[in-house]
Amino acid sequence: MRLVEAGREAEVSPDLVPGALAHDGVVLIRQGSVAEVRALLDRWTAPADHPHQVADGLTVIAPRLRTDEDDNEAGFTDLALSPHTDRSLHAQPPSVLATLMLTPAKAGGSATLVDGARVLALVRQCAGDTEIAGLRLRTATGRPGPAVIEIGVGHARIRYRDDRVAGPYSTDGRTDLVVTFRRLIAETAQTLRLGAGDGYLVHNHRFLHGRTAFTGDRSLVRFLARVNSDHPYTGLNRGFSIASS
Repeated sequence: MRLVEAGREAEVSPDLVPGALAHDGVVLIRQGSVAEVRALLDRWTAPADHPHQVADGLTVIAPRLRTDEDDNEAGFTDLALSPHTDRSLHAQPPSVLATLMLTPAKAGGSATLVDGARVLALVRQCAGDTEIAGLRLRTATGRPGPAVIEIGVGHARIRYRDDRVAGPYSTDGRTDLVVTFRRLIAETAQTLRLGAGDGYLVHNHRFLHGRTAFTGDRSLVRFLARVNSDHPYTGLNRGFSIASS
């Protein structure tokens, strides 16, 4: 298995992956296997459970439903998935997410990645942190959810989804800010074609991920995890580093 920096193709040593995620938010996987990715994560993280998992922190994502009635199951269709944070409505979303392609789609199915740190930097050019704090998620049933962007001292954490389960709104009535946030996500999104054995690791508090619609029997494995509390990069569990306002 090869681990490389996104956009630069420079190889990353397995020991340096946590630091690369803290700095860049993403590391690409080339020619990997499920066992190799699991072994890499087991060195410095603990699995984070998910209702659809087939093993600790591990879920197989493949089409098995033909319905649009429940967007919480949309991952198991051939539909497009908008960029999102995994477990965005959960009290403590996992900080590390990894995917590994098993069977590429016949057509479509490209991965979509959005650097939330870049989006936040752009949003801060047109809104103050107090206004940004007013962005929240609200479920389709009207239940208020967590803040879309939590800004702390020197760090931030993003929780985002925009589908039939939940979407962003402003508690301050700043609909223009919601529109801007959506626009910036769309404008900064990058697509990535994954072959068999390819994938990525991302800081789930920073990078949003999704996919384009596809045809064929696309399947991949997703890993969710949190950094061990005694690891030097346990700060990834709190969010990603940002400059002060």
